[in-house]
Amino acid sequence: MLKQSHLYTFIDPGKKFALYFLEGQKLIHDLVLTHGLQQDSFAYFRSTVLSIQLIMGLLKHGEYFCYYIDSESPYFRLKIEMNTLGLMRGMIYADNLGPASDKISGQVRLVKFHPNAEMPYQSTISLTDVGINEILNQVLSKSYQVKSRVFVSEKSDQSFMLHQLPLSSNEEPSDLNEAFSNYITPIKEIMSKGITDQLSIIKAFKKIKFKFLARQPVEFKCGCSKKQMIDNVKKYANSGDDDLFTPDKKDIEVICEYCKTKYRITERDIRETSTDYH
Repeated sequence: MLKQSHLYTFIDPGKKFALYFLEGQKLIHDLVLTHGLQQDSFAYFRSTVLSIQLIMGLLKHGEYFCYYIDSESPYFRLKIEMNTLGLMRGMIYADNLGPASDKISGQVRLVKFHPNAEMPYQSTISLTDVGINEILNQVLSKSYQVKSRVFVSEKSDQSFMLHQLPLSSNEEPSDLNEAFSNYITPIKEIMSKGITDQLSIIKAFKKIKFKFLARQPVEFKCGCSKKQMIDNVKKYANSGDDDLFTPDKKDIEVICEYCKTKYRITERDIRETSTDYH
């Protein structure tokens, strides 16, 4: 049985870089079982999940983050929603998606909610022939405007982000690219072993001089409910686009796009929650 996935936070000896390491093998396992993904869809989904979960290290307490990729070439739609408790849900829609391409074109949309903010933060970034593993690097640079680099392992369901910490007024800036080049080889060696045990992960990073600070559980958990599904059906019913119920059809089946849970919605459910439906 796979161990719970976690996001680990470390700091380098000079306290100039934070390292976020995602051990995501159970997370990917659970998502694949839920969605029953084909190989080509899985490649895009896996890379995106393993990269975007690293941004949890940059979220403020209580924030809810939504990450949407609208790819036109090749065509697919990918959604990931997550919060600072480590709970996430995601899905990918692709119609006849061919073999995974090294580059995609389209756009990535970000929406970040904070409980004390009246309006969410929103950002859209255009993508032209961008590698799936490089999208988050553009998001960090263009939207978050921070100096960070992300790497997703091909050998294990793990990833890491090297993040340059804010400088004090008398500090000389460090070179992110140089630091990334220095650390990439030993970290890739750690990831090649597919370690999942907490103490073994901490020990491995201690050997390359990173100090362990914290870890956060990460898991797939959908917050859908029958009430939520009734509300969604109600909105559709009120639009008048189609007759959902007939004398011969008193209920419909609605499936959550994230967790695939099936809900049976009846005409009575709609009538009891709305006086607008006719």
